[in-house]
Amino acid sequence: MTRLIVRSIALSALLVATAAPAWDVSGDFRTHLYTEAWRDTRDGATESSAESGARFRLRLREAINERCRFQTRFAATVVDEGNDFDFYIRANRDSGTEVNPGTATLDEFFVACESGASEWRVGRMQSNLDSIHMATRSFDRSQASAINIGWTDAIAYRRNFDNGWYGEALLQYNGRDGNGQTFRGPITFDDSDARIGFFGVLGSDEAAGPILMRALSLTVYPDALAPAGTASAERDDYVMAAFKIGAGWDVDDAGRRLIAIGEIAHAPNTPLKSALGLPGQGDVDGWGWQVGTDLENILPNNSVGINYGQSDGGMLISNDFRQNNELFEFRWQYQVTSALRFEFRYRWRRELERRIGAEFLQRDRDVRLRATYKF
Repeated sequence: MTRLIVRSIALSALLVATAAPAWDVSGDFRTHLYTEAWRDTRDGATESSAESGARFRLRLREAINERCRFQTRFAATVVDEGNDFDFYIRANRDSGTEVNPGTATLDEFFVACESGASEWRVGRMQSNLDSIHMATRSFDRSQASAINIGWTDAIAYRRNFDNGWYGEALLQYNGRDGNGQTFRGPITFDDSDARIGFFGVLGSDEAAGPILMRALSLTVYPDALAPAGTASAERDDYVMAAFKIGAGWDVDDAGRRLIAIGEIAHAPNTPLKSALGLPGQGDVDGWGWQVGTDLENILPNNSVGINYGQSDGGMLISNDFRQNNELFEFRWQYQVTSALRFEFRYRWRRELERRIGAEFLQRDRDVRLRATYKF
């Protein structure tokens, strides 16, 4: 692990040193100091694993003129062993949920131009729509959790309105083998009509009393859902809408603050139960919901939070919630400086419905301690 960290820091220093002085340089380095996971399998066995890793990201930004800028970011991720070292730039990740350890790529490469309250972006970009709590859990856009890497190839337009609200729309390119987002089976982009997807948001981050965030989002992947499984030629549109809300209250004069969030999501078109190996007839349900709360500065620079959510079998595009699962999570965060923080997580996950032929519900538990440094 020490050798891994040293190599990653050395790579960081080299890239920063070679960056042109005219560029605005920023980035982050994240390492998992300790991880361990346990799984109670569907046949009743218990498995355990422990894997540490790191991710480095370096962003370069340069003004083209008074209205436009160019921005790119190099990203690389590694683990203790089993890395598949590779550098590539392509539409899809190695799987629907992650890149392979050892991958290096550009997760940003776009031009952005502003005109008054409007902004256009064209190229490869980030399109996160995270909740405002520590865990930043989301049912739609959360691209790069832990030490993973994600991206969106798109044309994006954002409009800021005078009342504090904003609207944003993206036309996203999907390759035949996928994109840079999370998607789970049976979503596939092998149909030619699935090349262009849509993501839109109407939201506000302006405070209205205790309300700090509200956002309504819509994702549309035309002809990307294989309701009877990917072996079948049948395709349907996958559509998902989500509503997020977040609020905050000052607890005392010592700086303690309570944050609460909620989200509900729905997909009207979902796979058949048989496609997911679940008992019964007809389609799986298509609902997801979560609630969470943080207590900021419970001690100076220390915050704690919990999160609970459920995700039906039809929830197929969340980076944070597996389909047919429930999740509970506890987090503690220590902000050492404005640049350096440590974070501990305990997470528990369990299937909601038992699969056909399984003796038990699969259950997962994991603990993780990580450090993140931003520059």
